[in-house]
Amino acid sequence: AKKTEHGAKVICADMSETENNAKCMKDLSANERISIVRDHFVRKGYRVHSGLQFGCELVLYANDPGRVHSDFCVHVVPSDSQLDWRMIQTLVRSMPDLHKTLIVANVTEGNDDSYEVDELAFATEHAPFRHKNIKGVGEQVK
Repeated sequence: AKKTEHGAKVICADMSETENNAKCMKDLSANERISIVRDHFVRKGYRVHSGLQFGCELVLYANDPGRVHSDFCVHVVPSDSQLDWRMIQTLVRSMPDLHKTLIVANVTEGNDDSYEVDELAFATEHAPFRHKNIKGVGEQVK
């Protein structure tokens, strides 16, 4: 059994370690994967909210959402680890109009019965890549 960082247990059948690990990753529901990614960005200091209105799973705020606009939209890769290029193309094309940077997040297996989140950012000229620790992030004041 593996534990997610938010406490859910994923029970896997008796198999070889490789088969067991692959099964554990596939057994995570979409909501569990989103919760793992949400926890990952909360630990980094972001305020995380639903990204449904922007066509993705999550949006990240560097400060209080009542004071600033979000800088990032996060798309969580499905449990089969397959990226649909049409989905990515649609999201990438919509980011400049939304003034956001797209982050594709994939949940992978960690070394110590936990999960890790791999990130890939797609920046455009209208939504330059920003990092929370750089001055100016989260200063898109309303």
